[in-house]
Amino acid sequence: MATENFFINTNADTLGAARVISLTNSTQEPIKKFVAGDLRDLNLYFVYGAGAYIDVGLYTVRAGIGGINKRPTGGTWTFTHGGNDSGLAFDAPASTVEAVLDASPFSLAVSVTSPTTGIYIVKFDAVGAQTLPTSDSSALTPDSSVSVKRLVTGDGTTKEEWIIRLFETPWAYSESWSNITNGKTGTLNFGTKNLYKAFASANSLAGYFEIELTDSGGNVSTVIQAPTTILGPVIGDGVSGVGSFATYITETYETIIASVTGEDGNASTGTGKVTFRMPYAMTLTDVRASVKTAPTGATIICDLNEDGVTVLSTKVSIDAGETTSTTAATPPVISDTALADDSEITIDVDQVGSSTAGVGLKVCLIGKRA
Repeated sequence: MATENFFINTNADTLGAARVISLTNSTQEPIKKFVAGDLRDLNLYFVYGAGAYIDVGLYTVRAGIGGINKRPTGGTWTFTHGGNDSGLAFDAPASTVEAVLDASPFSLAVSVTSPTTGIYIVKFDAVGAQTLPTSDSSALTPDSSVSVKRLVTGDGTTKEEWIIRLFETPWAYSESWSNITNGKTGTLNFGTKNLYKAFASANSLAGYFEIELTDSGGNVSTVIQAPTTILGPVIGDGVSGVGSFATYITETYETIIASVTGEDGNASTGTGKVTFRMPYAMTLTDVRASVKTAPTGATIICDLNEDGVTVLSTKVSIDAGETTSTTAATPPVISDTALADDSEITIDVDQVGSSTAGVGLKVCLIGKRA
């Protein structure tokens, strides 16, 4: 898809009417619908009324859909600088952030102000270039991000300034916008995890397209907040009789196969015949068992445990004369579908064939990464 030009009138009567047709035509232009999965390349031009561009070369730009200015409501984030870390609360006041940054081991000698909760302006007391810190937002709730940008780059005569922002992760978002003639250019990704989570069983999402400008003095202004719609892929918009959006999402299933015996080994009863740890969190959707040589005289019955507790209210079985549990008269029933990352999984064999035990027993876990 070709790059789309956005002209934003910073003098519009309302933020919802700020997108206009062109530099010289200040008639409102609605935001086109977006489609989940798209990468949309945008050129952003900021105008004042009709006929004059605003020079945004020294501004930082944040743009997105799904609430770019929602703040985390709980948890902590980590500030890292010079190999040292410090945890800070989601709502830490500027005085606390300043005290942490000024104290050992950071000893940055800064003053910190906070124009609103979750935004910090950090000004250095001395001239000179500074190394930007890094951050970790994984402990913030709900899913959130921390952004650190330079407002002023320090040098031999200039004191450096940073802006630190905490914000809930939007559906689609970017703060990486490059200068072009009279504007900025960048890309919005409509294939994010948060967007698909927001869709759930809906066919479309209604939200606001927002752009925020920050000047070199740390002054922040929202210049557009216009309604738009994000459509689910494949089904389009307003198609009569289609299923929910979630029906059309391709889901990837993971499979873990555990060999309970050697390929030519006879099955035998016992607890903890196999022990391993989950390599990731999984939503368990099916459990199967198979053998190379079928049992005779009795069924094979296996149990699956997480940290010593069964996850099957009806255990997985292979009927006599069969080589797979998929044909069992009594299918397994999963009582606990949530397998945690690094939890200990054990497989018990409660029963084997009475005449022929069964050879080459394997148990298969099928599910989706959680």
